[in-house]
Amino acid sequence: MDRIEDIQGRKDHRQIAINRVGICDVQIPLTISGIEKDPAATQAVHAKADLSVDLVSENKGIHMSRMIESLLDMPQPLSPAHLSEVLEDLRERQDATRAELSFHFDYFLTRIAPVSKRAAPQAYRIGLSGSLDPEGFRIFQQVDVLVKTLCPCSKEISDYGAHNQRGCIRIRLEHDHSKPITICLEEIIEHAESCASSPLFPILKRSDERHVTMLAYDNPRFVEDVVREVVAGLKNEHRCVAYDVRVTNFESIHAHNAFASITDTPETGA
Repeated sequence: MDRIEDIQGRKDHRQIAINRVGICDVQIPLTISGIEKDPAATQAVHAKADLSVDLVSENKGIHMSRMIESLLDMPQPLSPAHLSEVLEDLRERQDATRAELSFHFDYFLTRIAPVSKRAAPQAYRIGLSGSLDPEGFRIFQQVDVLVKTLCPCSKEISDYGAHNQRGCIRIRLEHDHSKPITICLEEIIEHAESCASSPLFPILKRSDERHVTMLAYDNPRFVEDVVREVVAGLKNEHRCVAYDVRVTNFESIHAHNAFASITDTPETGA
């Protein structure tokens, strides 16, 4: 059989480099570790992956099948610490100078109702991502934590009651690849939930609903309060090199939502 020509390997006459080219929304089953406080804990997840590399001006294209091969050859279970290995493999297969990847998936943690003690799994949206270029590796962890907030102003001005809403606390941590990643997202989730008016629970009996309602009433929080409380617990956290926190309230009495965000590093202070 005649050899099939490698079209991607042809030279391109336009001489325009491409910053990022790759594949996105790749659905893949993964076994994940490093999310829970128990270092031995793993979980099978359904993830979506994005992968990209740079392309020099003289080359026509990349070899996209090799990106799938990089995914298939990943270590299992995959942890944040393994991302550097995957990035290095991705860059070498494509003969690139820069590589980026990200994974997003739901990870389930058991949550126990405050009074009835009924247990049920609750999903948290997790992101693991990284980049590799001539300056080195950058590794990130991200989590979306859904919470409940009660408006302090509504409580103050109303004869009874106050409006509540769900909110989302998104926390993104950057890590120094030269050091072991020792902070896990379960810790971050618990910290974020403690900063809101109340955590959310997957199952609530009447006694639990009463408890959660009164807990929120006793702990009113503006979106500004929540983001500051989260950062107060992160600003001296030396197990990461940078953080980004964004809190969004899905307002119950407005046609819009409210948000607040803080981006800083522990060294400079927020």
